[in-house]
Amino acid sequence: MEENKALNSAYIDDLTGLRNYKGLIHDYKDSALEHFHFIYIDIDDFNKMTMVFGVDTVDDMLVKLAQVLVNYCGKSDVYRVGNDQFLIITHSHFLCEPTGLHHILKQPYKHHNVQYIINTSVVVADHDDFEEDSLTDMIKLLRMTADLHKYDGKNTLIYTNQAHKQRYLDIIEVEENIHDAMDNNQFFPKYRPFVDTFSHEIVGFEAVSRWRLNGRVLKPNRFLELAQWTGKIYDIECYIFEEALKFYKELKDNKDIKLSDRFKAGVNLSSYTLRVIEIDDIIQLLRKYDVPAKDVIVEIKESMITDKKVYHKVQNLYELGFVVVLDDYSNTNSSLSYLADLKVDVLKLSESLLTDINESEEYKMMHSIYSFFVQFSKNFDLSVVSTGVSSKEDLKLIRELDIPIATGDYFSRAVVKEEFVAFLKSLKKRKARF
Repeated sequence: MEENKALNSAYIDDLTGLRNYKGLIHDYKDSALEHFHFIYIDIDDFNKMTMVFGVDTVDDMLVKLAQVLVNYCGKSDVYRVGNDQFLIITHSHFLCEPTGLHHILKQPYKHHNVQYIINTSVVVADHDDFEEDSLTDMIKLLRMTADLHKYDGKNTLIYTNQAHKQRYLDIIEVEENIHDAMDNNQFFPKYRPFVDTFSHEIVGFEAVSRWRLNGRVLKPNRFLELAQWTGKIYDIECYIFEEALKFYKELKDNKDIKLSDRFKAGVNLSSYTLRVIEIDDIIQLLRKYDVPAKDVIVEIKESMITDKKVYHKVQNLYELGFVVVLDDYSNTNSSLSYLADLKVDVLKLSESLLTDINESEEYKMMHSIYSFFVQFSKNFDLSVVSTGVSSKEDLKLIRELDIPIATGDYFSRAVVKEEFVAFLKSLKKRKARF
């Protein structure tokens, strides 16, 4: 009897009294999941709430939230499957209608006469849409869907579909293969030209990574975040860095190509790589390929400049003569005043800014915002690069704003080095198009 009692207590969450993740697996391990509906509740900014409000307040919120879920969903099974995640399993959306539940969850809570609001992401999935998935597969899919949608905003209601499932499978595939990808020579660089918007001269390239995986070529947005979590980002970026220097040297030595005197090789470095890499290792690479630091562009993301260790490493590179570019700038992760102290040479405006101009009904307003970024860049004595140029209209706009350098598919997509060489050789013919 005591042994059964102890075993049962292992399936109960001490705080809320709900069954926990172990209890969920125990309860459904032998169950057919046909016609089951899953509703996954993930509290937004949970760690921040704990820091701001304190453990006691957050614990009280969790208890009240658990009560709301049980009371609203009637005979449905409710589980606490993580610190800030709950799962409801029901046979009927009528008993636990997701839209109504999401509305109720937005209602304020009180603790010691102080009112609080809990923001939650609610993810809904019908097992009949994913018939081959096990219980653990469904939970992983729900968690990943909630995490991905947090990038699009908080307090959302998401109905899981096959696109989410495919994204989940892609992530699993990347996760399973990334550790051996470098050893199997699956990563390679492509090169995107920097173009003078007035003379059409090619003044450099940006080296970007690609991954050949199971017959497909993946762009960095599909694997770099996971690579950073696993530390593989360092190996990938160091490899692309060296390949970029090697290609730059090949172009310089190619007698059939006349490069601009301003021609530079650009690479992207993540915060992880900048924390780990030694300046001496970078200098050794420059010496190996006889490339001066002034001809190398190091691009860093806006979100990285508040990391003190990264900040100091970037300053070291700047003082050595590298051209430092603040990439993908949109002023979403840093204040304008921060630029006064940061030693960078170039502000590379986010492609999203140009996209917003093209897609916004408030064209004049978005145009003014873009103009503002250009003007304050000049006030900080920074050069400006526009990214995402995809049409003659885009080119006309950035010329009007006196932006001297640009990249984008209108000039050329990112290509392998053989295609880039061909692009340079055919440049006279291409100028007529610009």
